[in-house]
Amino acid sequence: MVVAGVLCALFVISSSKKHEIWHGNMMERSEAGGRDKTIEMQIETEDGKQDYTVKLPARKLTKHEIKEQFAIAREKVQKLYLGENNSADNITSSLNLIETVPDTMVQVAWQLDKEGLITDNGEIVWAEIIKPYKTEITAELSCEDVQESVVLELTIQPPQRTKFEQWLQKWEAAFNKRLEDTASDKRIFLPTRVEGREITYRDKTDSYLVPCVVGMILAAIAGMLLYNSQMQQNVRKRDEELCKDYPEMVEQFVLLVGAGMTIKSAWIKMTDDYQSGLDRKQAKRYLYEEMSVTEREMQNGMGEERAYELFAKRTGILCYMKFSALLTQNLRKGSADMLRLLEQEAQDAFQKRKEQAKEAGEKAGTKMLFPMMLMLLIVFVMILYAAFRSM
Repeated sequence: MVVAGVLCALFVISSSKKHEIWHGNMMERSEAGGRDKTIEMQIETEDGKQDYTVKLPARKLTKHEIKEQFAIAREKVQKLYLGENNSADNITSSLNLIETVPDTMVQVAWQLDKEGLITDNGEIVWAEIIKPYKTEITAELSCEDVQESVVLELTIQPPQRTKFEQWLQKWEAAFNKRLEDTASDKRIFLPTRVEGREITYRDKTDSYLVPCVVGMILAAIAGMLLYNSQMQQNVRKRDEELCKDYPEMVEQFVLLVGAGMTIKSAWIKMTDDYQSGLDRKQAKRYLYEEMSVTEREMQNGMGEERAYELFAKRTGILCYMKFSALLTQNLRKGSADMLRLLEQEAQDAFQKRKEQAKEAGEKAGTKMLFPMMLMLLIVFVMILYAAFRSM
């Protein structure tokens, strides 16, 4: 009821429209810099009525407001264009060439230096700056139909280079000169001495050994983790299947023993029936595979008691250990109540199976809760979007 009430309220909100016409003939513009409005109205006179759509432009600034906008813009441009630099006389990093002045409607277009050492995004071509470089840039401010220019003077300082960087610059000059001198030669010899320093050259080769070794190690780790995860999943699946087949196996065992067969004969009968099913392309089952192993062990001379104990250890599940204990106890001491104990075990196994099925149903319901909540959330989002879209 709560959800239905909320949905109904949202539908009412989404279906209602905001009033645009007040007091019969008044419309309100958007504030300066806002969006133009598209208003649907109905014009009605004594001769008839007609649906009509008008576009209402946003409010324009007054001359006084435009002057205030430019005053704010000039002050902010002079502060912001420096970026991380402290002074216009000491430019050592990139400039901040904004396109819109914050908190205003003023747009900015930039006219940069003629030499092209300052790029459109404010980056500086540092390789060309050898000595202090004085220049000026112009910020062209515009707001609606009014324009104004602000000239900004600045001095770009050459970057601080290490001794090796200074030497490398001289090497580049020597190399470029040699390129010019040997432009028509097939071969070029690199300079072997610059500023009194001997130079040796060698090919730069990319070493893929370390990435390959790291990749192999990561792949091996990932493979082991994946193998362990898959192994645990298979073990879990095996245990679930063994628990599921246990009640049916005990019930069949009780029927065979109750019909007069010995424990070993009943065991062999069940494994033979399973092998016949495999010949008819039936799926393999972990339980009967383990029982077949036990049968072959007894056929190879192993005692029944030892074979049943190993069967319980291989399965590793409590119910099978209990079943094996019943069989081995009967072989050791004999038991007139053997059939009754097996029947009781079969009843307990089926009862436990019903409890497991109930738990599985509850888990399935819990797993379905999250998708249902997600679907409900999507419905709410769609309705709210439609409601706000119509406002």
